[in-house]
Amino acid sequence: LANKSYGAGPHKAARGTTREERGVHGGRGAKGPDRNGTGGPPGTGGGAGTSRGGARWPGVLLEAAPFVVGLAVTVAIFLETRDKLGDRIATHFSGGGTADDWAATSSYPWVCLALFGGLALLFGLGTALPGASLAARSAWTATGWGTAGLLGYLLSAVLVVNAGAVADGTEARLPWVQLVAGLGAALLAAAAGALVRRLMPSAWRGPERGPLPGAAERLTLRPGERAGWSAHNTSAVLTGIGAGTFLLGAGLLAAGLVGAGLPLLLAGLLTFALSAVRVTVDRHGLTVAAGYLPWPRTRIALDQVATARAQHVRALEWGGWGYRVSPRGTGVILHSGEALVVRREDGRDFAVTTRDARTAAALLNTLAADGDGSPRPGGG
Repeated sequence: LANKSYGAGPHKAARGTTREERGVHGGRGAKGPDRNGTGGPPGTGGGAGTSRGGARWPGVLLEAAPFVVGLAVTVAIFLETRDKLGDRIATHFSGGGTADDWAATSSYPWVCLALFGGLALLFGLGTALPGASLAARSAWTATGWGTAGLLGYLLSAVLVVNAGAVADGTEARLPWVQLVAGLGAALLAAAAGALVRRLMPSAWRGPERGPLPGAAERLTLRPGERAGWSAHNTSAVLTGIGAGTFLLGAGLLAAGLVGAGLPLLLAGLLTFALSAVRVTVDRHGLTVAAGYLPWPRTRIALDQVATARAQHVRALEWGGWGYRVSPRGTGVILHSGEALVVRREDGRDFAVTTRDARTAAALLNTLAADGDGSPRPGGG
């Protein structure tokens, strides 16, 4: 097996009869991906991140609404209890419920504004991203509403217990029953959010996962042939972070700060080791493995592949770099750019950034259609 992904231009499949599999690039006599039916250009088919249907703003407002309500309730209670509060209030409590940290009373509403405002922005923008199913969006909404319910209750409870204590907040107590009540409020809010999301008109739910394309690109293999494709991909961002963290840790170790330097040094090594992945398409399906380590490894068998496509992705839309879990699906995102996106049979999407994703997608579609990648009695 020649694990190479360079040489001749895209869509050239290398074939051999003496070896079971060889790299797709650099071969002779290959035919490029063909489009059967009405499939569009690569990357424009349906799936995560491609559909623009549906109005965004009602969904964004739905996500932001509980945080606006939570902020309004907290500020209203603050104004109601302000005369009973001193210059400082207890803001943190131990496991037994006694106060162990305090803050200026005047800063409390601003802290609440930052918390609720930041979370409203996070959940609002999150629901505007295309590529999520209704179930995923309902879960996102439930999480947001539950978070708002928990914060709203606990931040209000902090004001109430401080108002009933001495003016400096030293005797304020927040018993564990308040935390239980906060969790109850979170569950009720989460259920309400999920219900509202499902009752919304479909046009208001935001851009959801689009339909599968009418036909996926494929590579044409001659009778009796097998083919494989492999590419090694590196993230400049993760490489830089790993190297910088390693050097910082090494510097701290050299200065004698073992407790601070050793964790950073190890974290830098681990980040660097995970900064590259090898993507392989063969008779086993799609395999994504760490470039410098035998683990972690992700594999999608051929019988789990519904369709594959090449698509441009943006790292920030997936939440950053590395292994990501988002409303779009799961993925290994090393950088913004070309990616292989696989729609599983269960409807979930998996993405991995890689060069020449179009060839990888076409070969994966061919092997998945053949069933097990074994030699076929006829061409096509």
